[in-house]
Amino acid sequence: MTKKHILRLITIIMALVLTAPVFAAIPQGEVNLGLGFEWNSQEEKVEMNSALTGFRLVLEEYIEPNGKAHLSAKGWRDWKSKTGKIGLDQVWYSGYSGDFDYTFGKQVISWGTADGFNPTNYFSRLDTNALFSGDMSGEPIWSGEVVYYGDNWSLTGVVVPVFTPQKIDAEMENMMIGANDQAAELIEAIKATNKPKGFGKNSEWAVRAETQVGNFDVQGSLYTGYEALPGMELKIEMMPPMPIGFGMEGKYRKQFFVGLATSGTVGDFGVWTELAYGGPQKFAESDDPLNIRIPLSINEKYLQAVVGGDYTLPIGKGLLVQGQYIYQGQGSLFAPYVEVDIMKDLPLIMSGEFTSEVKPAHYLYGRLGYDFTSDISVDMVMLHGVNDKGGLVRPSYNHKLFDAVNLEVSAIKTYGKGELKSIPAQGRIAVKYSF
Repeated sequence: MTKKHILRLITIIMALVLTAPVFAAIPQGEVNLGLGFEWNSQEEKVEMNSALTGFRLVLEEYIEPNGKAHLSAKGWRDWKSKTGKIGLDQVWYSGYSGDFDYTFGKQVISWGTADGFNPTNYFSRLDTNALFSGDMSGEPIWSGEVVYYGDNWSLTGVVVPVFTPQKIDAEMENMMIGANDQAAELIEAIKATNKPKGFGKNSEWAVRAETQVGNFDVQGSLYTGYEALPGMELKIEMMPPMPIGFGMEGKYRKQFFVGLATSGTVGDFGVWTELAYGGPQKFAESDDPLNIRIPLSINEKYLQAVVGGDYTLPIGKGLLVQGQYIYQGQGSLFAPYVEVDIMKDLPLIMSGEFTSEVKPAHYLYGRLGYDFTSDISVDMVMLHGVNDKGGLVRPSYNHKLFDAVNLEVSAIKTYGKGELKSIPAQGRIAVKYSF
């Protein structure tokens, strides 16, 4: 561990000790160990690429007359790459008063009805570990949530006072590089983009109304905030007949969405739909003919949609079969930017006839799950990109060894072309002890 990690760990331990009198309940949490392996296609051999240890510690206490306080911390260390992170996880207080529930603090906001990919979960921030581990719950954010319950309906409001952008981790960088030849410049431009700061006008908010219609839960929502990844423009400085300079420039643009989500049953089938329509503010047009600005990300309103269902086949103890169709009007799930070949497209750029086109992306998502016993289960997740004709498969095996010890063995294999092709075949063995 570095001195920075040790100091942070000491700080967290002190915080937990100082708050212990408030949290009279026994701490809960988990300790996990994991080994990761990947296939080196150049040397044609299996290599260990990670050796992880991690923890999560949770303190919760009910506070009279009707409140609940939560404090959790987590950390991990990769002994192979000698990297790690330790920090607070969630810190929130929840309670109720009459017909109102409320939660304030650093918490996970989870909206929507689809499995994992939720157009109406406007505040969701996922890293690639979510894709690899199957945990799509998202990262906690500082926010306030209030719910009012009517007779057969509810109204939920969320305010995020401080904007949190999507993080670009190492694996996400690799996927962007695999999908976009200009990814290196793109990633640098994303990191250099200033995020909105301050309260009030730069805060995000959303409202959701929910009711029951027959066998279906129906949710309608409104959201205003900022793009999770910045909108990007290619700036070209011209001195006819040739460009003399160009570069990428990003901006987190205000955006507005209206959403609809449903879930219910039709006979023995579970079905759900989820969609959101809206988009960011358009880029300002250049008023200087020698300074050309070309949008590399969506610059108009678009649709996101998920339609899915599941059914348990009468095979053995029951084979769960799940499928989803995912439509991304703003382009790729992982790298929603287009490429511009300046030299090839220069005549059209000079004439003002060039337009960058963001093509909608289509995906198919599937899942199979089977429980051999209450302690042993297998699962397989598949994601297929229709545009690129490529995707990934993630099988996993879970075994509850003892009451508090769980073993998971999983693998990831990609195929075809497109944004996922840079991910090598890999496997993972993980043991988790819960207390």
